[in-house]
Amino acid sequence: MTAWLKFVPGWAWWVLALAVVAGGQQMRVLSAQSAASKAQVELSTYRTEVSERDRRAALYVIQENQRRQAATEKADAEAQEQLAAARTDAERAVSALERLQQRLGAAEKRSRDAGNAITAQLSQAAEGAARVRADVLGRVGEAAQLYAGVADERGIAGSTCEKAYDAVKGD
Repeated sequence: MTAWLKFVPGWAWWVLALAVVAGGQQMRVLSAQSAASKAQVELSTYRTEVSERDRRAALYVIQENQRRQAATEKADAEAQEQLAAARTDAERAVSALERLQQRLGAAEKRSRDAGNAITAQLSQAAEGAARVRADVLGRVGEAAQLYAGVADERGIAGSTCEKAYDAVKGD
């Protein structure tokens, strides 16, 4: 059965062995090319995913910064409104103080104009006391106006800072 193998020349065996080895190598090359192709596809997919993730992260950062900026601007606008209201209240208080001082001056004038000698002497004594009261009242009003203005500004600034921080923090 194996006798016919003796009729095959030696060089044919070498050619056959070479063909088998070359075929095996060709299979290995094709397999490596297939694996490289798959790796390239996977790398491309990974790059696309990373790019999309980075794009979404950048978009989130931009949106968050815009939200924070809008919240800060809103808090600032509210603070400006509160300061305007506080200034209006301070102007009203000054106006009320001026009216009170005018009424006190008118009362002093009526007292002087009342008429008799005893009233005139009492009026002069009362006039000095009234001047002191008017002066003290004016100074107290000015100090109250100053302190109220400072307190309003600082209170509004503090609450605005808190609102802006809470808005930026994201509560």
